[in-house]
Amino acid sequence: MESIEKSYQDVAHAIRQHGHVDAIRADNRELFKRMVFNILVSNDDDHLRNHGFIRDPRLPGWRLSPLYDVLPRPSSAHERYLHLGIGPQGRLATLDNAFSARDAFGLSKADAGLAIAEVWQPTREWKTWFEEHGVPDKEVDKIAPAFRHIDHVADAALRKALP
Repeated sequence: MESIEKSYQDVAHAIRQHGHVDAIRADNRELFKRMVFNILVSNDDDHLRNHGFIRDPRLPGWRLSPLYDVLPRPSSAHERYLHLGIGPQGRLATLDNAFSARDAFGLSKADAGLAIAEVWQPTREWKTWFEEHGVPDKEVDKIAPAFRHIDHVADAALRKALP
């Protein structure tokens, strides 16, 4: 099946089916955080081949691999979409859509809110980090439209609920 027909919930299901029993909860939480990160940085290159797994022959089951091939895509569009489905609103890249899919990742409302905050807090400092690491102003300006402010991807109720 083409990955355009798949969703993050499908990947979470695969983790539950084939993951290492002691890591299923952590890997699904990490997958949720990656989905949130992709929303915040407009990484629509999140197809299935960019979600890998590692097998340790000493342990039964698979583990989510380290994150790779992240490609923030600058855009001026108000509505943005990821490659994989996010939640009930399909591929619409909003934190509300992600938050509403939290059950598929085994997350409570509080856990999902905390995971979103854990991703948003460092991501919102992207520009400072780039400048501190010598990224030229021209490149910072070029990539800036990829990074989304939480006001543009979460409604007021969700923003208020975040820790």
